[in-house]
Amino acid sequence: MKTYLALAIAGLSLAAQAQSPQQPPSYQFAARAGIEEVLKSYERSLNASDVAGVVQLYTDDAVLLAPEAPSAVGIEAVRNAYTGIFQAIALNITFEIAEVKLLSPEWAFLRSNSKGVVKILANGAQVPGGSQELFVLHKSQGRWKIARYSFSSVLQPAK
Repeated sequence: MKTYLALAIAGLSLAAQAQSPQQPPSYQFAARAGIEEVLKSYERSLNASDVAGVVQLYTDDAVLLAPEAPSAVGIEAVRNAYTGIFQAIALNITFEIAEVKLLSPEWAFLRSNSKGVVKILANGAQVPGGSQELFVLHKSQGRWKIARYSFSSVLQPAK
């Protein structure tokens, strides 16, 4: 029984050491502001069909997980994916933050929802669009960047 108790205490001690220390509120506020700015910049770049503007928001080892497409792994694959996207559609969307969670001083995730209009460039049709998104962000050299990004469409309610 003593051995089991000693192992349990040792395990709890290791688990406590593995958890990152709580950051002061001022750090959390600054981190959230930086993360929100990444999302605002992403929105502006998407709406401008600006490949370079979008790509500069990603880490070099980024992964883009778009529906019905293979994973785009690495910055060049991400660049190629957005080039293709902007050749097919034009976006006029806005993002709303649903959740920001700081995981450590260097890692965070952002969950959001977007809605707006998608213009199909091949035929000029404009359709309502909406998505739910999950961003994993990494802070490097003082800047938050998108390390992983996944989204899925959300059906708009019938009118």
